[in-house]
Amino acid sequence: MVEIISKENAHLYADVLHDMFRMRYRVAVGEWGWRIPGIAPGYDKDDYDRNETVYFACLDTTETRVVACGRLNPTTGPHLLRDVFAHHCQFQETPTGPAIYELSRYVVDRNALSKEEAIAVRARIAAAFNLFCLDAGIEQVTLLTYLASYARVVAQWPTRPLGPPIYYPEDKATYVAALCDMRPEGVASIRSTYGLRRDEPHLATRVDGAALAPVRRLRQEIAGALAA
Repeated sequence: MVEIISKENAHLYADVLHDMFRMRYRVAVGEWGWRIPGIAPGYDKDDYDRNETVYFACLDTTETRVVACGRLNPTTGPHLLRDVFAHHCQFQETPTGPAIYELSRYVVDRNALSKEEAIAVRARIAAAFNLFCLDAGIEQVTLLTYLASYARVVAQWPTRPLGPPIYYPEDKATYVAALCDMRPEGVASIRSTYGLRRDEPHLATRVDGAALAPVRRLRQEIAGALAA
């Protein structure tokens, strides 16, 4: 199950968000060695965790632990690629616009999963990004990814590099920025490649009555699209 969390329902997800921020720190800082300015020890919540951010949280089978996550931020406002990593966009200016969002903090807790589970979880959350974008009218996403992961991105979505790969000695890793098209074929490709069922991923969101009617409609529309 992939939970969709936005400003409309974040108050219902305090437990999930706290676990997600702790998991992000454990993996991104503890395992990957990222140096993230301004965050608290053990808790990766930075300046780009904003009111406008849409979060994706993949829960384990007990639905109590976040094992994968990601976030989308509108490129019409503050976002990492424009504000911090614009030097990665050497082929063109950093793409921005109302139909372009930035995907960041795409993290899978591989230590909490078997190899097979990690592959399936990565596929589910990638398909969830794609499904949500299709429904929300988001046509493209920008991202900064490890060069080693770039081939996986290209296999999922029509993708163009925004600049050459850049090596970071402090991370001992190479990164590349990219622009990806969100199309229905992307969902089909992910499902086919990773053997997901037609109804996967199951997107869910917590609601509390009429105040969240738009979110409820979004969930129903996604469920209908998956069943079609």
